[in-house]
Amino acid sequence: MGDGTSGSPSASTAAHEGAMVMPTTAPGPFNDADVAYAQGMIAHCSQLVEMSGLAPGRASNQEVKDLASRTMTNEKTELAAARGWLRYWNRPESAAEGGMDMGGDDGGDMKMADSMSEADMEKLKTAEGVAFDRAFLKAMIEHRNGEIEMTRGVLGDGRNATVKQQAVMMAAMQKGEVQSLTRLLAKL
Repeated sequence: MGDGTSGSPSASTAAHEGAMVMPTTAPGPFNDADVAYAQGMIAHCSQLVEMSGLAPGRASNQEVKDLASRTMTNEKTELAAARGWLRYWNRPESAAEGGMDMGGDDGGDMKMADSMSEADMEKLKTAEGVAFDRAFLKAMIEHRNGEIEMTRGVLGDGRNATVKQQAVMMAAMQKGEVQSLTRLLAKL
């Protein structure tokens, strides 16, 4: 996986060392579940990048600032991978671009599992100090749990071997991170 194209699980080790690597192509058969997972990753990771970008000027706890920095780097790697998969498959980055309706009665996009609402994001943007630290960690825990749920869907219904391998790795990493985030939140 070091070259960004193979599917080696060694990225799990690299991620724990702070240098996550993910393949940006996903050869082989794929289906709608794989596409939906990649599109969901883009939406999910984009929000985490936005959240993490707030921390340098708003967080008071150095561990929170460090977490946000690592998160920003890792989420950008995940975004590149998901976008690469979709380009490789010649699929759009969002369901809305492709005309797929993943929404409710209004035809809008389905809310990502455990993503922040616009109102919650606005609150985070105005929070400072310990209030920001707590709100950020709570949102991160919800996001990570949402990512774990997303991986379950693609592992059950997906077809692409690369995507499934990455989903297994991501679920394991996210479970560990939820535990770390919960411990950090308890310290604040």
